[in-house]
Amino acid sequence: MQLVVAGGTLALLLAVWVGARLCRIYAPRLPGVRLDAAAACLVDEAADGGGLRLFACVPTPEGGPPSAVPPPELGAALVLEVAAPGDARHIATLTVAAQRRDGRTVLRTESWDVADAIAAVLLHLRDRTGLTPSVHFCWPDRHPLAQWLQFLLLGTGQTVLLTRHLLQEAEPDPDRRPIVFVS
Repeated sequence: MQLVVAGGTLALLLAVWVGARLCRIYAPRLPGVRLDAAAACLVDEAADGGGLRLFACVPTPEGGPPSAVPPPELGAALVLEVAAPGDARHIATLTVAAQRRDGRTVLRTESWDVADAIAAVLLHLRDRTGLTPSVHFCWPDRHPLAQWLQFLLLGTGQTVLLTRHLLQEAEPDPDRRPIVFVS
């Protein structure tokens, strides 16, 4: 009998933990975005070219080349890097800095919530330029079950799906919503 009660209690705790984690992760809480002067100039320059394409990749140490190079068909895509901040504070307003590295324009910001940061930057760029931006992701080469377990246990991964979900929540009109591509 005690084993049944202990098992039931453990199952209930696990269900509450998973439910709370999913509610917290899927709750839209997009931060504000501020572009520094260089980022504003480079974004406006890219928008003047008629399209706003971004390529999301893993951040590199400051000053290093982008961790992944956008495919040639993306042309002059902006590289977007979201790095984890040095401390555990919540960032209410993202500051996006820009620089040119290896012939690419790299937009870089810091946030613990990568998907939230990417969605917030895309919506900010759309509002600033009037263009509907698109973001391209590389799909990880892991089994989907392993990705889902990593997401549930560690709260990391599934960036593409979360970004798309947050954009759908923030912008119900599909014609105005930034576009997410996975390759």
